[in-house]
Amino acid sequence: MSMLSQTYIGKYYEGNQELSVSTKSIPGQDNDSYVILGESGYGKSVAAQSIVLQKANQSYSVRSIDIHNSSAPEHLFPIFRKSFEHLSSQIDAYNTPIPTTLFEPLHYADGTMESPADLSYTLSNIIANHLRLSRSSTAVLSEALEHAISDRDNNPDIFPAVHKTLEGFGTKASRNATAHLAPLLRHNIFRHQPVNHSFGIENIGLSKFPPLFKNVIVDLLLFDEFRTASQGGQPPRYIYIDEMQNLSIDKDCYLGKILTEGRKYSLNVILASQSIREFNASERTMLCQANHKLLFHPALLEVKYYAELLASPQHRAEISDLLRNLEVGQCVFQGPIYIGEEAKPTCAPICVNVSHLEDIASASLSKSST
Repeated sequence: MSMLSQTYIGKYYEGNQELSVSTKSIPGQDNDSYVILGESGYGKSVAAQSIVLQKANQSYSVRSIDIHNSSAPEHLFPIFRKSFEHLSSQIDAYNTPIPTTLFEPLHYADGTMESPADLSYTLSNIIANHLRLSRSSTAVLSEALEHAISDRDNNPDIFPAVHKTLEGFGTKASRNATAHLAPLLRHNIFRHQPVNHSFGIENIGLSKFPPLFKNVIVDLLLFDEFRTASQGGQPPRYIYIDEMQNLSIDKDCYLGKILTEGRKYSLNVILASQSIREFNASERTMLCQANHKLLFHPALLEVKYYAELLASPQHRAEISDLLRNLEVGQCVFQGPIYIGEEAKPTCAPICVNVSHLEDIASASLSKSST
């Protein structure tokens, strides 16, 4: 039976009334993705951490892909630290490989199995897109991946196995591929082993990797999440990425696919970013696929982009004024939100004070202790 997820956002003030506001969604049926934008210091990360804690507290699994060390204790809102500590498991991927079945061909519902060649082709193209490999280098990488995937029992550490296989080919193409790929493949990032997706927050730390490697790893993790969820039968799951402004969100990448198609696979995202300027117009449109948008005080040059996310052209001047005058802890929320005891949500943009977070922290700590 699907479970209603009610997520507290903050307070809405109407005259002298102070009203609690929250989202209500049934993950697996509804789009329960969140996009949270705003300048540093205005409450963006606090709101994101609040949502993550509430989802974990409701027995959902949250994978936090920590690109910039934003989930380190010193970057957590102080009253949330203990709750995060109790609800989180940590993997520093620079030193400890990530357990994954990413390199295991899928078993389809009709009894057939994914070809190792097809899986290796997809993986090699994800890597090649970031590292700008030539066609010949991409082809030989795909061949080396297929060797490692076909003999997973003897190659649990996939990237070192691929590196060794490439060196063993001894061709001009393999030498060129090795020269480009060795800095990445020497990192033992993934280990083929079963994964236990229990409730709570699984934090994957990527902050020590060079920026280009981070993007490769994130795309591989998102591909794994999407392909696994698309097979069905998975419990609702969330992916949290803070400071995600350097990631691609076009319709052909897996973050874009999750934003547009994740709902039907019980897969949702919680995305936070200080900046929206790095995204092109189509990527900003893709961000609108998230059902819930929390926009904190923007940088001056980004006001127009925020207003485009929230309002039709005739209302953008009004929304722009509202955005410029947001104070610390205030956001403009857009999406279905329940105000007070109202039975039906409003979808019009409203100003929300992100507050009373102590209750969220204590509830999460109480849940984790049981």
